[in-house]
Amino acid sequence: MQEPIAPLTPDDAPPHVARDETPLFLFVCKDGPNGPARRVEHLEGHLTHVEANWRRYVVAGPMRRPGETALMGSYFLVRAADADEAWAVMRGDPYITSDLYASIELTEITPSIGLWVGGKIWADAASIAHRATGG
Repeated sequence: MQEPIAPLTPDDAPPHVARDETPLFLFVCKDGPNGPARRVEHLEGHLTHVEANWRRYVVAGPMRRPGETALMGSYFLVRAADADEAWAVMRGDPYITSDLYASIELTEITPSIGLWVGGKIWADAASIAHRATGG
């Protein structure tokens, strides 16, 4: 059983950490109407692909609606020099080539705060104000 998440205290301020400049691309993929059948049909090829490319993924996995067990899509957070390189990784996945997904949304992200980041990437608001509009 998973331990409950501890409540925050005033002493739990996140430490400042260096920003990781590695470009990251988030693919949010929503299943089409034949999702379950296509997932089963292409599961072995999908697993072979993601295992062969596991160092390219920061994290990846299936998605569900809260409280449900049925899968409704997948997410992939891919390390790549640019969007074209990220797509090159994804295009090798049978889940992509089989048209399992009805939609795929690609977004470039900047990890900024949290456990995975190890803290927060800003010293104060003034240090990142220029980025608030995309700068």
